Amino acid sequence: MRKRWIVSLLLALAASAFAADAVPPTQARLALDDLFSEQGAVDAAVSPSGRYMAVIVRRMDADLLVLFDVTSGTTGTLLTRVGRKDLGERYDSLMSDVYWKSDDLMLFHVAIQPARDANLRGFTNGDIRRLGSRLFSIDRAGKQVTRMLAGNHDTELALALDLGAILSFLTRDPDHILMVVDGMDGRSLFKVNVHTGMGEVVIHADPDIVDWWLDLDGTPVVQVEVSRGYLRFYRRDERKSWKQYYKVRLRELTADNDYEPIGPSDQAGKFYVLARPEGAQRRGVYLYDLEKESFGAVLADNPDYDIFTAFVARDGKSVARYCYIADVRICETSNDKQNEHMKKVRKLFNDSVNVYVTDSSTDNLTWLLYVEGPGEPPTYYFYRLADEQIQRVGLVQEAMSDKQLPTATTVHYTGRDGTKLSGYLTRPPGAASATMLPLIMYPHGGPESRDRLTFDLWVQYFASLGYAVFQPNFRGSDGFGRQFAESGYGQWGRKMQDDISDALATLVEQKIVDPGRVCIVGASYGGYAALAGATLTPDLYKCVVSVAGIADLEDFLKARRKLHGEDSEFYAYWKRQIGDPETDAARIAAVSPAMHIDAIKAPILLIHGDDDRIVRFEQSKEMKKLLDKSGRPTQLIRLEDEGHSGWSDENERLVMKAIGDFVQSRIGPGYDTGNKP
Repeated sequence: MRKRWIVSLLLALAASAFAADAVPPTQARLALDDLFSEQGAVDAAVSPSGRYMAVIVRRMDADLLVLFDVTSGTTGTLLTRVGRKDLGERYDSLMSDVYWKSDDLMLFHVAIQPARDANLRGFTNGDIRRLGSRLFSIDRAGKQVTRMLAGNHDTELALALDLGAILSFLTRDPDHILMVVDGMDGRSLFKVNVHTGMGEVVIHADPDIVDWWLDLDGTPVVQVEVSRGYLRFYRRDERKSWKQYYKVRLRELTADNDYEPIGPSDQAGKFYVLARPEGAQRRGVYLYDLEKESFGAVLADNPDYDIFTAFVARDGKSVARYCYIADVRICETSNDKQNEHMKKVRKLFNDSVNVYVTDSSTDNLTWLLYVEGPGEPPTYYFYRLADEQIQRVGLVQEAMSDKQLPTATTVHYTGRDGTKLSGYLTRPPGAASATMLPLIMYPHGGPESRDRLTFDLWVQYFASLGYAVFQPNFRGSDGFGRQFAESGYGQWGRKMQDDISDALATLVEQKIVDPGRVCIVGASYGGYAALAGATLTPDLYKCVVSVAGIADLEDFLKARRKLHGEDSEFYAYWKRQIGDPETDAARIAAVSPAMHIDAIKAPILLIHGDDDRIVRFEQSKEMKKLLDKSGRPTQLIRLEDEGHSGWSDENERLVMKAIGDFVQSRIGPGYDTGNKP
């Protein structure tokens, strides 16, 4: 009786997540615990007909796979559960993704990982082999659950921990999928029966092969190999043999991704790609002819922004959606009616959110949406084009459901040399029209990256402390075309830094910001920009935080040269970005923060992972020594065994809390926090 009551309660909780009613706001702001709270709605998927929705709901001790019949509106049905400790106290078992193969069958992942308090040193080889990802199928009635590849004993499976990677759903084959397996002997490809779980090796393990491009039937048309320091692309020739048609040295791969596959077309030998061919200013979508090795005419682009992602229709006849970032993510299609629906959805959220179509019915008339923005915590929604009805499926983190969030707007301004620029001003909760706010200037990394209006954990936390946050898209940022990105070459500490300073001047002139209460915080290139702010414009900032930042430009370039080689394109790229230390030594030193310690007036907080392979930990370590020697107040937080990014939640929380405390100690409490100076 008790067990039945618990199941009923869990179903009620899952059903409440599906309710469309808005949660009334309260005065409570987001706390750090909320930002790192447990997930609620983990994932969702729409069946091919659009009639059913599957939702993974996370609870304290288990994940639930719940089915909804959205046409009848009935209460959710529990299909299966995965208990957190099903494999014992040393493991955590978590559902992570759900997909529909047909209206009668779903697939879902289970990730098995060590428990947070597990002692990994005590794990045997047998214990380790239990870790990783597993893929299961389940029928719509929840009666038949089958693990993929469980009955296989192929040598390709030796030491393979991840047995859940789907390369193709094989939409033309109702009974099979293609799975990638990384085993002891390399990467292989299995064709797996979703009903029995049994797989057949279709491409045997090869230690050099890293990827395949597949046609609509799942047949590889391109094979990607890593060997002898090169990334090599092979296509099928007229004799069906693999012929190399393109290669690039691994050490010459740049941060720009100007040639990537999107999906197969219905035309033999042609594949949709996202690319920026020679001479093009912006990335667009092309139908690449593999035999002729030519791009052809652009199929989708935007006059102002780079296309950064695109999706191909299931039949391969067209591009289903292509997306670019204006201030938020904008997705368009060649279908005017669908574009109107996307506009209506964005309008429901005041055009200030990012809308992702994460799944859709076969007829594309039912959408599963993932929506997030500065004032909208990540949430799943269900939308039917026929009746223009939107329903909330559930928040990704339910702890955010009753919290007051900040407001964010786009600020357009003009640089001192006349360049048109923009950035994003996030105001703390309740400060939509307030003036003379304390500010955190927060330049992005890259520098060929960009900011946008999004639900950013750090920005949310800073705003919850009562600080306004400004994120400038200075020249050199990506997403606005090749010319704008290249306009930052050679301008580190110069025009790029001026763009940040000019943004602050604009906010001060408009009386939005109190010029006496401003700090600058940044990571990677943003960390360099923070240190450049401290040394090149020392009167602007009352405190400085550099996370994995570059303090010594010459040393950074030497490290790039040592890693990639004197004649590599990668090193040439960084010389274009910063300068050539052989011919531009004085110019580089003029904007290198470590060379200008005496100019610093503000206290500095340095944060760095000691396993950072991109910006060496020594950059912050040596900067700390120089600051200590000069008698200037500084602190260095060393993150053990952490790299440039991708830190553990525990370390990210530690860093965010440390920055918040540091800023408050220097410019006082934020807006309307109830704290006293």
